[in-house]
Parts: sequence; structure tokens; C-alpha cells
Amino acid sequence: MTISTPETSDGGATEQVVPFTKIAAAMARGVCQDAAAMRALVATVIAVGPDDRLTDAADTLRALGDAGTVRGILISPGENPSPPAQVAGNTVWLRGIKAPYLNNAVAALRLSSLPSLVWWRGGSEDLLDGLADLADRIVLDEAEPERGWRRAVSLFDSSAFSDLRWARLTQWRALMAQFFDIPEVRAASREFTRLHLRSSDRMAARLFAAWLTSAVSFGDTFNVDIEDEGQRDEPGSPLREVTLGNGEQSLAIKVARGLTCVETSVSVRGHRAASRVVSLVNHDRTALMTEELRIRARDLALERAVRGLVGGG
Repeated sequence: MTISTPETSDGGATEQVVPFTKIAAAMARGVCQDAAAMRALVATVIAVGPDDRLTDAADTLRALGDAGTVRGILISPGENPSPPAQVAGNTVWLRGIKAPYLNNAVAALRLSSLPSLVWWRGGSEDLLDGLADLADRIVLDEAEPERGWRRAVSLFDSSAFSDLRWARLTQWRALMAQFFDIPEVRAASREFTRLHLRSSDRMAARLFAAWLTSAVSFGDTFNVDIEDEGQRDEPGSPLREVTLGNGEQSLAIKVARGLTCVETSVSVRGHRAASRVVSLVNHDRTALMTEELRIRARDLALERAVRGLVGGG
């Protein structure tokens, strides 16, 4: 097979189209021949999913690769047992590989000396079983996540799991948890009857609610309601408002006007009413994946929340 080496349009790393068996050599001729660059790598990130969900993932992995952080591998399942690959610097894209060969490809392309993180962007959940045996962590990131969550429950003991929806909720979970550092809030929580969420991502809202109700014991009459705001294309904050209370007492977190800050307020008996404003955390995919790369341990809070949503375990 002829190997072509067109320059990328942005003047970055040279892209090569090579047979699968030549991938290692092609990468060695690129950035990986630089020993300093190799030492700077912290992980192999393998994005797996259909082609139409790997384009933006490729941009993220190239950004991380250009920063000297990861070896990026993008794989879409298909019917070819040995598809050619596109290689550019520390990133390789393998399109249409036959499912039974996917695990072999991951094992061959990852750097065994570094942790491996699988970025799951959808597809047959059966593939998750083999990937869980190969990966140190799996980050779920599906448009419709319930089937992936259900399969993940059975794999929690095989690999550490996370979810980009969960990552986008980190600031909201932290702000809610901070309310419960206040003794009067903990006492009042026994009387709370309603959690109201306004969100552009219903599944993220459900995940937040499952986390909260698995962490705090509310009464039998406790109710969760979700107000759909309408889906947004940009990867911003999935929540716009969270209110917990009973009409008389409340805890609230809301995105402030301008969409760059979050305002929190607390009003419970025995504690003076108070509010504060904090900057809204960046939710773009590169920032989120950078944070995911810093985590190694299992996330038991996520596991409890997912089990609460889909059952099992």
C-alpha cells in the first residue's frame, strides 16, 4: 500500500495514511522520536465510537497531543479487519475496524508504560466488556447514555468509570455539598420535600438528582421535577438552576445573567440568609478531558448515582 504524507491544513503535524502494521514506525518518525516529548506524555487516550462522533473528539485529542499530554487513538468500529490508519504526530485514527479486532488494536497501539483511558462515544455496549479489561479508566460520553450506564454497572469492578456529564456537574455537586457543611442545613434537610432542576440536558439533571438522593436521606414524600430548557449544541453547563427545599426553606444554585457566573443562596431556619457569586467553570471538552486525566481512583459517588438510575449491583 502506498503511504501518502500530506501536510495538515493548519501547518501542524504531517498526516500519514499507513497500513496498520506500519503505524508504530510512522509515529516514531513523528513526535515520538523526541525522547523529551515521550517523557511528557501522561496517558494513552483511546476514543471509541461512530465516525460522526469522533470528529470533535479528534480535535480534543490533537490539542492534548500538541500539548505533549497524551497519545491519542481514535477508533470507529466497522467491517475491515485491518484498516489503514491516519497518523499525525501523536494521534492515530483507525476507521472501520471489525469489532473482534478492536481490542487487539487498542492493545497494540497504547503505550504500555502509561495509564490507558478509553473515551467511549457510543456504539455497541458489548465492546465495553473487552475495553474495561484493557483500560485503567473509561469515560462515558454518549448522547443517549442509559444503555452504556447499564452495562457499566456490571463492569465497575473491572475498570474505573467516569462520565463527561458527571464531569460537567462537578462544580454544581461541589456547591450543593458545601451547603451541607452548614449544621442548620443538615437539620433542615429532613424537612425538604422537593428538588427542582432546570436543564438543557435531561439525563445530566437525572444524574445530579440520583447523586443527591443517594447522598442525602430525604422523606418518603420527596419529589424530583425537571424542567427542560431545550437542547443546546455547545458543550456548556448542562444545568441552569437547582432548587432544593420545601417552600419555606430553600437552597438554590443558578446561572447568573451573562452565563459566566453561578449564584448560590441559602435560606433555612436558624441561619442568616446568604448568597454568593462564583465564576462558572469551563466546560469545553479539552478542559474536561484534562481534568479526567488527573483522576486515577474509582468514583464511588458516580457508581451509586448510576446504580440509582439504572439499577443493578
